[in-house]
Parts: sequence; C-alpha cells; structure tokens
Amino acid sequence: MYLTALCKNKERGFALPTKIWMIMKLSFILMLACTLHVCAAVNAQTVTLHGKNISLEKAFSDIRKQTGINFFYTAEDLDRAGKVDADINNLQLKEALSLLLRDKALTFSIVDGVVIIKKKEAVKAPETALPPGDITGKVTNEKGEPIPGATVMVLGTKNGTLTNSSGVFTLRTGSQDVTLMVTAIGFKRQAVKVKNDNSLQVVLEQEATKLDDVVISTGLFNRRKESFTGAVATFSAEQLKTVSNQNVLKSLAILDPSFQIVENLNAGSNPNQMPDIQMRGQTGFPDLKGDYTTNPNLPLFILDGFQTTLEKVNDLNMNLVQSITLLKDASAKAIYGSKAGNGVVVIETKPPTAGKLRVSYNGSMDITAPDLSSYKLTNSTQKIDAEVLSGKYSSTNPATQADLLRQYSTNLQAALEGVNTYWLSQPLRNGIGQRHAVALDGGDDALRYAVSLNYNNIAGVMKGSDRNTISGIINLIYRKKNFQFRNSLTIDRNRSDNSPYGSFTQTAMLNPYWRITDNNGNFIKTYNNGAAGNPMYNATLNSKDFTTYTNIIENFYTDWDVARNLRLTARVGIQAQKNDLEQFTPANHSSYANVLPGTDAYLDRGEYTIRNGKMNSLNADLLANYSFRLNKHHFFLNGAYSVTQDVTTANGMTMVGFPNDKIDDISFGYRYKPGTKALGTENTSRSIALTSALNYSYDDRLLLDLSYRGNASSQFGADSRWGLFWSAGAGWNLHREKFMQSFHFVNVLKLRGSVGTTGTQNFNSYQALATYNYITDRTYNGDMGLDLAALPNPHLQWQQVQDNNIGADITLFNRLSLRFDYYIRDTKNLLSDMIVAPSAGFDTYKENIGESRNKGFQLGASFRVYTNSETRTSVNVFANLAQNTNRIRKVSNSLVQLNEEADEDKGDVTTGNGDSRKPATRFEPGQSMTAIWVVPSMGIDPANGKEIFMKKDGSLTYVWSAKDYIVGGDSNPEYQGSFGANVQHNGLSANFAFTFRTGGQQYNSTLVNRVENADFNYNVDIRALEQRWKQPGDRTLFKDIADKTDTRPSSRFVQNLHELLFSSVSLGYDFSRANWLRAANINRVYLALNMNDLARISSVKTERGLDYPFARTISTSLQITF
Repeated sequence: MYLTALCKNKERGFALPTKIWMIMKLSFILMLACTLHVCAAVNAQTVTLHGKNISLEKAFSDIRKQTGINFFYTAEDLDRAGKVDADINNLQLKEALSLLLRDKALTFSIVDGVVIIKKKEAVKAPETALPPGDITGKVTNEKGEPIPGATVMVLGTKNGTLTNSSGVFTLRTGSQDVTLMVTAIGFKRQAVKVKNDNSLQVVLEQEATKLDDVVISTGLFNRRKESFTGAVATFSAEQLKTVSNQNVLKSLAILDPSFQIVENLNAGSNPNQMPDIQMRGQTGFPDLKGDYTTNPNLPLFILDGFQTTLEKVNDLNMNLVQSITLLKDASAKAIYGSKAGNGVVVIETKPPTAGKLRVSYNGSMDITAPDLSSYKLTNSTQKIDAEVLSGKYSSTNPATQADLLRQYSTNLQAALEGVNTYWLSQPLRNGIGQRHAVALDGGDDALRYAVSLNYNNIAGVMKGSDRNTISGIINLIYRKKNFQFRNSLTIDRNRSDNSPYGSFTQTAMLNPYWRITDNNGNFIKTYNNGAAGNPMYNATLNSKDFTTYTNIIENFYTDWDVARNLRLTARVGIQAQKNDLEQFTPANHSSYANVLPGTDAYLDRGEYTIRNGKMNSLNADLLANYSFRLNKHHFFLNGAYSVTQDVTTANGMTMVGFPNDKIDDISFGYRYKPGTKALGTENTSRSIALTSALNYSYDDRLLLDLSYRGNASSQFGADSRWGLFWSAGAGWNLHREKFMQSFHFVNVLKLRGSVGTTGTQNFNSYQALATYNYITDRTYNGDMGLDLAALPNPHLQWQQVQDNNIGADITLFNRLSLRFDYYIRDTKNLLSDMIVAPSAGFDTYKENIGESRNKGFQLGASFRVYTNSETRTSVNVFANLAQNTNRIRKVSNSLVQLNEEADEDKGDVTTGNGDSRKPATRFEPGQSMTAIWVVPSMGIDPANGKEIFMKKDGSLTYVWSAKDYIVGGDSNPEYQGSFGANVQHNGLSANFAFTFRTGGQQYNSTLVNRVENADFNYNVDIRALEQRWKQPGDRTLFKDIADKTDTRPSSRFVQNLHELLFSSVSLGYDFSRANWLRAANINRVYLALNMNDLARISSVKTERGLDYPFARTISTSLQITF
C-alpha cells in the first residue's frame, strides 16, 4: 500500500513498512485518549475553498495551508474518485470535507488532528428511510428578496425540495441535526447546519461570474432566467468595470451594441454634455425635440425600483452598482407600459451585507489627454500661400489693393520671423481628476446597514472645464419575523463648470501667424479688426458659466410574507432636485470689441443669465407575488398598482449692461435683455397604472409569459386618458427534452418569441389641454387679458410601440454561449403638427400622426478558451454584432411642409449661412429618419473648377437646385458591434475591448466648412491648400480655390464610414491571497489600470470635437477592504 502525506512530501507516494504503519496507528490511539480537547479545536476550524474541476489532492493541500491539518490517504483512492468543484465559504472542517466528498466513494475520520481518507462501506439502508420531522425556511438574496426555485437538499442524501415564489421551503428530514445544501442558479451554494431549529433564514450571495444566468430583476418583479422568454441582457459590476471605469453608460455601449451613445462631433468629450442614447434605433422624429421634455428616443432608467434621470445615471458611482439589466422586447418591458417604448435600463445597487463591520475604500486618479489627431491645419507659411491663391490679397480697387498689400506684408513678416502659434494647445490641458469612495457595512440577520461617502471630480481637457459630484448614502434593512423593512437615503451635490475659453471652434479658427501677446507680454484682445477674439485674453476675465444641482432621494420598502406562497411589497420613492445656472460675460469681453460708444448697444455690453429649477417626484407601488405548483405545472403570478406625480418648475432672466468684470451680480444689470423678460414655467403630470403578469412553465420545458398594464395620465386628452399595453411570450427549453439527452455537448438550447405593445410619453405636460398666457405688454380697460397658447387636442395619446421578437439562447460544451434576437418594432401615433385653416387662429396643432419601423438583429457570443482552477487561469473571448434599419411609414402634412421649407432654405444662396451647407432634414415615407439628402454631383470640371450636378431628368448643370434632392446615404451603420477578451492568472487580470461600425455613410462637414467653403480670413484645413482646383486640367475633389460661392449639400461629401475603435484596455492584480494581508488585517487589495478610447481608425477624415475636443483617458485605481 502506498500512502501520501501532503504535509511531508509532494512526491506521488512513498512506501511505509507494515511495522512502522502499525506503530503510527497505535500512536494515534494513545494520543486520542490523552488529548480529546485538541479534536474540538480542530473541528471548530473553518475552511474557504473555491475551484472548478480540481483534484482532491489539490483541495486537501489548500485546506492544510489554511488549517495546518495533515492528511493521510491512498493515491489510488483519490485517482478513482476524480475531480471536484469546490465552492465552500467559511464552513467548519467537517462540513467542508462532507461537501467535497458528498458524491464520492470516500469517507473521512479525524484522529488527533489528522484527517484519514478511506473508502466508504456499502450502505444497506435506503436513503429514503428517514424518520419524520419537518424543517421550514426561507431563501433570500443579499437584499432580502426571495429566491424562487432554489434547491434545498439534505447533505449526503437525495432528499430535497424547491423554494416557492416567496423563497419558502418545507423539507421532511429524519433529524433536526442535519446539514442542508442550498443552491440556486447564479448564486453561490451554501451549506447550512441545522441544530434543533426548524425555521431557517438562508441568505445566498450572488455569483458574479454567472450573473447572466440568474434571476432577472425587471425593477418590478423578479423572473427566473431559465423560464423567462424576454430579450434581456444583464451585466455585473465586474463586467462593467473591466471595459470602462468612467461611468456605466460608456460600459453598456461597449458591452451591448443595441445600447447606442450617438456620437456628438461637436460636444466631443465635454463632461457636462449629457449623451444622446438610443436602444434598438429611434422611435421619435429627430429635430422635433421641442415637442418633448427630453430626447424622444431616451430609454427609461429604473434605479432600485424607481424611475430616475439620465443625469443621475451619468453621475452614478460605479462602485455602488451591483448589476444592470437591459429590457429590450415587449415580454421584458411591457410591465412599464406607456414609458417603456424606447427600452428600459434597470440598475440595482449593492445592498448591505450581513457580518462583522467592513470598511472599504475605492480611489482612482483619472488622466484625460486631448485627442487632436483629426485636426490637420495649415502652419504660418502654408496659410499665407493659401491666402494668396484664394485671392485674398487681390482687389480691383487701388486703395483697397494697397491696404491688402500692407496686410500681406505684415502677415508674411510675422511668418518669416517664426511666429507659428499652435492655437489648438492653448486652451487645453491634461486633465487630472480623482474619485474617492469610503463605505461601511455590516450587521446581522435582523439588522443590516451600509453607509458610503463618494466624491467624483472629472477634469475636462479644456482648462476650467470640470464636473464635481459629492454623494452620501445610508441603507438600512430590518427583519422582524415575516416582515422586512428597507430604507435608502441618497443625497447628491453637483457643480459643473464650463471652460472660460469658450467654444474650441473659435480657437481652431485663429491664424497661426497671429501672436498671443504683445511686446509687453499682455494678451492681445482681438484680431482682424475685432472680428476674432483671443480666448487667452477672455479667460483672464471674471466670467461665469456653471450649473449646480442638489438631489435627494428617499426610498422606503416593506415586504410582508403573508403565506408560504404569497408576498406583498409596498414601496414609496420621493425625489427632490434643485437646479441652478449662472452665465456671466462682462463688457470687456472680446465679443463686444466693435460696439461703439454712444449707442444703445454700448450700454447693453455685458450679459448675465440665471435659471432656477425644481423637480419633485413621488412614486408609490403596491406589489403582490403569488406562486404555486401543480405536479409539473409551475405558476408565478404578479400584480402591481402604481401612482406617480411629477412637478417641475423653472424661472429665470437675462440682464444686460455690466460695464466690467468686477460687477458680477445680476442685480447690477442695466435692464432686461431686449425682447426678453423674467420667465417662469410649471409642469405637473400625474398617472396611475395597474399591472398584472403571469409566468408559467411546464416541467421547465414549455414556457409562457403574459403581462397586461393599464395606464392613465394627465398628460393626454380627456378622451384618451387610458392606454392599454400588453405582451405575450413563449419559450421552449429544448435541452430539457428527453430526445436531447443524448446530445451531451448541448447544455442550453432555448427558443423564445414575444409580441406586445408599449408606449412613450416624454411629452410636454399640457400639449393636450387648452392653456392660456397672460398678456403683459398691453391692457384692456385697465385689466390684463388672456391669450390661448395653443389649440387643445382631447384625443392626444401616447406614441405606441409594437415589438415583435424571436430569439434563441445556446450553450455548448459548457464553453460556448450564443444569444440571438431578431426584432421588428413598429411605432405608431408619432407626435407631430397638423396644419389647420388660418381661420382657427393657429397654423398647427398637436396630433398623433406618423408611423415608423425599426427592424434588425443582434448576435452575441462568448467562449471560454481555457480554464485552470489550480493556477486560477482563464481565457475568455466575446463578440457582439447588431444591425438596425429604420423606415418612415407615414408622416403628417406639416412634415411635408417642413420638407418644402427645408428645400427653400437650402436654395436660398443669398443667405450664405451655415445651415445652407448642411444636408436637409427631410421626412418621407419609405426613407430612413437618418437619410442623408443631397444633390447628386458628377465632380469638379477640370476645365474651370466648377461643380457639375445631375438633375432628376439625367441632364447635367452647373446650377444647384433643391428640386434635385436624392438620398445619398444613411448615417445609420449597416452593422455595428464589439469584441474583446479577458485573461486571468493567479490574481493578474487583463481585459481589452474593441468596437466597430461599418456599412453606413457620413456627410463630411470638415470638407465643406474647412476646405471648400473655407473662410481664408481664418485658418483652414491643409487640404484647402493642397487639394483645391487651381488651374485648368487639375483633377481634384474640390472646386476652384478662388471660388467664394457657398457649396450646398452635394453627394461629393457623402463618404462610406468604416470605423474601428480601441475602446478599452485594463490591467489589474488582486492581492487577496498575499500573506501580508492577514498580518495587516486587510481582507482585499486590488490595483487596476484602465485606458479608454486609445485609438481610432476611420475611413472618413473629419475634424472631431468642434466645440470641445475628444479625449483619451488613463485611470489608476485602488480598492482596499478591511
């Protein structure tokens, strides 16, 4: 016989003579008789062990390192037993060993501090022969929410049961002194020792690595992933942080291509600009945002069960987030009815965790560096050459020609003297921001608590541009018998400062041969006879441009387990927010340089604007959850009654006449800005909703989801108060069918489909009602009159969205996971203007008329390339691909008129304004909302440098006409997606992610504004010098450099857009297993380095970040838990 002692030798076996073996056995017996107290100490030791597919030898080695206990066993027995999966948290040694050997033909005994492993003897008594005795209990998650469908087994037997919808179970055992093993999909298994206690409370910890397979939180009800038919995507806090630690919105855009942040070429990386977000395309007409209180395509955000704002989510500390779920189709989102048409984002924050007091700190330093790679401007000598070729210094008037020559000589001399100002760098910096979070949590089963304080400073790349947020949170959970009470109080304070340097566009326009300062070192105020200001000078003035808000959220929840299968929840959420804005531009700002003394405009120099707003929101829900099982039929019934009230008020004014920057209070203003006065607005909306939902499964094979919601809102007309929304979903778990059991490599194969309706209601509150304004500029008989603001429409109702979705979830070989969805989303009752007869006193009124369709697919894949639990090594890759197409199906007569007005504006060549250079926004049935409307161009005539256009009859002309508009492209990409990988080894982790888009087009405005329509009084793109037509025979993309006529929308500037972005890379190291942590009484230390927006490869060369540059971000972070 060969024995192996891990404590003695790592070799695979050494022979012990029989005599020595007998002596050892006798020694053990004597020591056992003398030192029984040692055994008690051994048994009391606790073990924590995690690993997949590890050998028992490895497991015993890890236990010895934790406890110092030696093991004796035969190598042959361990080889026959095979490998195990270990997920043991803080269990006593005996319980841990029982768990490891529960399905092995091995048993153990502990003799004088030594564990002896041996073969099991045959068990003669059947496992079912247990004496009577009931144990009841409840299984919940860390928030105290019940976990339905959890498995409860008596350790070492086949005796077990499942929890009901309230998380309650009853199990008959042979004794009150047993150990129960509690497991649930997506949660860490837990062994519970029962000691004469027939009523248990089991709290399971969520398993982050399997979060996609767990109970799905929809914000109203929880759904089991396996029996749910909806199209959803759930991401854990760890997944979100690996791709971006800046904010959750950027992480979601990388992880799920259906969640889009529409790129804003003007705003760039401005930290104070809220992103434009869409899910599965857009449902509302663009450029009609005046009809809406927010972006008409903005999804609904739910934070811990209550609706919240985009700004709150944008400023949310990522360390507080536990998971985020995207609800995409009707089966998933119809429970939100009239608010869910654009999709729903459900955010769950981390709850207090029971146990001794824990103190954690999260800190990071964020460095943002401006990305100017898209700017290709001329230097001083190049700019002089371009000006000469453009004819800037030529005139037929002799006096004017003399002045132009003097100007040319001055500029040329500055260039020859080496003046080559790189203006782009002057208002920019490498912003260094910081984030800090301190949290305390702990408690017991009766009372748990968590307190956190968070600070987030975002330093933008433009000097003086910052966003600072301070937040404090207190969470409490209290349990009393079958009641649970939760309370969460959050207070946020934010201040956002915009750069005193103004728009980056103004800086990029300045000529490189202009000096920043004069000979005395003072900033030059203006250039070009006051037409251009120096941003460096303006930044020295005492100006203001900032906003602040204070937000308070109080949420209270009560859960009552009325019976084993019935749970009632009442919750109330109160939110109050106060917003303030101040903007001050003094009289000595360069924008007033050409205002002459003695005029009214001279006294009006300097401007001060203030805005104040308040928002109060009340949400209350009463929820009921009931479940029961009849043989193989499992029913989960849910109901909800909800009421909401939102009240917003705003007021403000703009004063002018502030002689200098020291007079910086609005009370010193000379008068109201001409044409304005003090203004105020108020909006109140109230709504109620009744929601019901059924989740049914037959033998966990055939699935059915039904939901129905009735909404009533004060926002709509008396004839359309109520909106009815519904969904139906069906699914089939093919992998549970008998005929699939022979396909061992198929772990999951689910087919699902759904259909249903939702709505959107981001409208202004009073559009359906007759509202009046006081007439304040005149009186009648000494009294003020009233003026009807707009025609009412008692039939105005919600936009209605019908979602049709089919999908499949597949897992193969326990390695490859696939998820596919195909959808068609039809939007009806789009809000628009209807033209009425002039006799009505108004041109238009609001009406629901307009239809659009979005359709597309999404494919997601993840593959576990390699896993080694002994070395804690894993390699995983992922990829996502999405497509969405949009078509307008019906428009109102006012949109037809809007098309005609747009044509007239583009055709007005005398205006020369910037709008005339942009493609028209047109709404035509059969076309996309993002279509690019241009006139077809045949290119530049080499003979004369003029553009040749094609008319609709096919003839050619030099004259541009709006009547020849065609669709030249679509800014919506044909395909977009992401891919990446994560690697882990012994605490070291590395992650990277790329995003891409292909198949769409972009109208290259840089070629229009900075090359062809370039104003040579200011700096221009280098292509204006190198690629413009200059002489007969030149074959170029751009017209004659001396041609000063405005270029209108032309197909020449529609370019195919293919982009690849290196979105993120992160490196981290977890010191949790380092020996020095225990000596320092530290539980965990984690260091990470994150980099975002590292590189961009694009087929379109255009300037990006016109008003505010784009940026790359590098972040270092530290997490410590005591």
